[in-house]
Amino acid sequence: MTHSMISRAAQGIAAMLLLVAATMKLIGDPGSIEIFVRLGMEPAGRYMVAVIELIAALFLLSPFAALGSVITVAVMCGAIIAHLTQLGLVVNDDGGMLVAMLVVVLLCAGYVLVSRRKEIPFVGDTL
Repeated sequence: MTHSMISRAAQGIAAMLLLVAATMKLIGDPGSIEIFVRLGMEPAGRYMVAVIELIAALFLLSPFAALGSVITVAVMCGAIIAHLTQLGLVVNDDGGMLVAMLVVVLLCAGYVLVSRRKEIPFVGDTL
């Protein structure tokens, strides 16, 4: 499998999982609502994060995948901080599945970020 194919697969996996997460937040899934209530960000924070995830997913599926990966890594780092400081690794008795999905998205987006770093505006020109 070539480097380009791995990058495209990582883009697709990250975008798909982001779209699922954004959809759950936008439709008002009770689990999502509970998480954002615990964070003190319900409902505005839930909608804001959902829109950012949606934008990141769309960028990952476009020629601007490098920018989408930057946004995705930033959002996932914020989510990791929230889980480590306030939510815990197991949320709503999910057995850690939400955190596992978060890590998969972070790893995929991180791979895209590293592999397409030369396409990032203002950064890629200097590398």
